[in-house]
Amino acid sequence: MQRYAKKGLLAACLAAGCLGVISSAQAQVACPISYDALKTAVTQAAAADSTGFNNDFWAVAVNRSGNVCAVAYSGAAIDSQWLGSRQIAAAKAYTANAFSLSVTAGRGPLSTAQLYGFAQPSPSGGNPLFGLEGGNVLQAEKAYNGDYFQFGTAQDPMLGYRIGGTITFGGGLALYSGNFAVGAIGVSGDTACADHSVAWRIRQVLNLRGPETDTITLVNGATPSTGGHPNCPNSAGTQGQSTNS
Repeated sequence: MQRYAKKGLLAACLAAGCLGVISSAQAQVACPISYDALKTAVTQAAAADSTGFNNDFWAVAVNRSGNVCAVAYSGAAIDSQWLGSRQIAAAKAYTANAFSLSVTAGRGPLSTAQLYGFAQPSPSGGNPLFGLEGGNVLQAEKAYNGDYFQFGTAQDPMLGYRIGGTITFGGGLALYSGNFAVGAIGVSGDTACADHSVAWRIRQVLNLRGPETDTITLVNGATPSTGGHPNCPNSAGTQGQSTNS
């Protein structure tokens, strides 16, 4: 009981922006989001967002050390959203956390959406991060393990594991307490643009925003330029976007 109480206090402290009163080691393992907070936020965000196919979503949070620490879904039941999106959401969270930094001059958050253009092949031989998705392989045995009926609950079998994975399309955002990176969320269940939009809404609900420079740049056309992300069906209301036509 003491261990869970301590984790709860750390999460509350992170949410309140009091990172300076706990050690950096504690901040690495504290979950920035409780299960209840994530469940409420993803449910609210999904209801508010009507982009993409208007599907329901999986949301996964990781702490700063990359371990899964909360999993929730927005629908009425486990199978109200694509089951395959649960592990994709976990990999998005891992990716956003792994490639985001605490805010200093010229450094800060990097969303999975921002990785898209840099990771695509090109006629000139490839963009700077081509092949990035192979760098951190998802640990499938941990992602798929456990009791199906506990998926998306406070006892989700992924909890405590570093699932890994690298996703280079929208839906993963880093979480911040002030200027300090404290983990990330991954959202999956619809188009990549809708996933980013709902993740953006979740982060706002939780008030765990950094400088919000990790926008999705929607590009019309078959070949997005470096740094761009392809447009998606019904993406006009995408939150946290800039448009480049």
